[in-house]
Amino acid sequence: MTTGLPLYLLASLVPLFALSTARAGEFEELSSHFDTTRTLAGVHHPTTTNPDGTAINFWSAESEGALAKSTGLSNPHIAAADAYGNVYIADKSSHAILKITPDGRIHTFAGTHEAGFNGDGPAPATQLEIASPNGLFVFPNGIVYLLDPGNHRIRRVDTNGIMTTVVNDPEPNWHPSGRALWVRPDEGLIYYTHEFKPLVVDGVPNNFADGAVVKQWTPAKGIELVCRKAVGFRNPANLAVNPVDGHLYVCDRAEEDVFKEATGVFRIDGPDQRTRMTGNVEQVPPADGQAALESFIEGPRGIAFRADGSYFLCGHRNGSVWFVDTQGILHQYLRGRGNKDIYSLTDGLHPPLVDLDYFSQPRAVTLAPNGNLIVVANDSGYVFQVAATTPPPPVTNVQVTVDPREGTRLSWTGVFGRGYRIERASDLVTPHWQPLDAVAGGAPDGAAFFVDPTPPTKPASFYRLLPAQ
Repeated sequence: MTTGLPLYLLASLVPLFALSTARAGEFEELSSHFDTTRTLAGVHHPTTTNPDGTAINFWSAESEGALAKSTGLSNPHIAAADAYGNVYIADKSSHAILKITPDGRIHTFAGTHEAGFNGDGPAPATQLEIASPNGLFVFPNGIVYLLDPGNHRIRRVDTNGIMTTVVNDPEPNWHPSGRALWVRPDEGLIYYTHEFKPLVVDGVPNNFADGAVVKQWTPAKGIELVCRKAVGFRNPANLAVNPVDGHLYVCDRAEEDVFKEATGVFRIDGPDQRTRMTGNVEQVPPADGQAALESFIEGPRGIAFRADGSYFLCGHRNGSVWFVDTQGILHQYLRGRGNKDIYSLTDGLHPPLVDLDYFSQPRAVTLAPNGNLIVVANDSGYVFQVAATTPPPPVTNVQVTVDPREGTRLSWTGVFGRGYRIERASDLVTPHWQPLDAVAGGAPDGAAFFVDPTPPTKPASFYRLLPAQ
């Protein structure tokens, strides 16, 4: 077996602006990497709760296939994208994962819009019930993991739309909440959180979760505790792994802590070991140029790392999206408010946007494989993005090996988190490019690989790498 030209790179892959070695202008440089805002989904609701205090499910039969910008969401908690331009939303109170396709239309991706449990699968994801999904992790190729806290499960939906259960946590006191979910690229490690059911005093629940834990799952060892309840987490929101130091970072919004002592972002240094990364309640409110560790950001909830270890952070009660540079210095990027249900963000605005309150109560931030920043905000529920301006730089260190048993292996160095689509053709005269997969540059150096196990149908095979859409 032989292979012809093994890799074909699009000319549209051009270098990013070089990162400053001095780091003095990190925030100014950030602006050159992002373009303008665009609302992807959501409409305003006069109220989002029923008279009994439960959340309203706004999904209807007419919502299926409708324009996402004209569709009401139901308490969305997080949104993330794949490398093909699809955006997935954990729509908690419609008990479903929704999918916005590149044409701007919204579809049910998983769940039935009725809370319940009718099996672990494998089965089509739209035929299996889930309950209050509020955590989500999306791979560039469209594999989706979702947190199903109402059923104490973590589910996986493959690229054919088939859902299975990966983790079934037997903890009987799991309060139906969780929010935080992260999956390693090889799918061999999962981090997640859950809260405990409220204590009952004199036969009456006190309505406050009895603390929370951070857990991990591996195929070999199953479920293990990372941080026990005694460590002090109250209402963990989102979490992520820093590509530079390899540590897990956990946001604790601690909404039920009336003294606001538990709120903060924490780095996990080992079992039951954590280090505070944002200030405590006794310190000053956040402001540009302050150290994050010396600033109290009320209700930190979403976190998304960039390749150099800097990150975006949103504060639910603080109301804004912040950029934390590699020196741990805060920069306000998108200004919002921590109360009421306002949304005045129009398309075409270029951040930083700090002159007024554009939205309220941001719930999550993620970075898409194409570099876009995706934000979920508001009780009504809006998903918006800040588009990336530049594609990833050309890949380097390209290597191709052919093994009769394994297949053709392509490896390269890209950028952490950026997605690369792999396609194959049998000739370049009248090429028909067959999509094979999509992968992201890994941590810490952007290394990535793909193995094509299918023998070529002709003596030569041609491959190309495309940037995420």
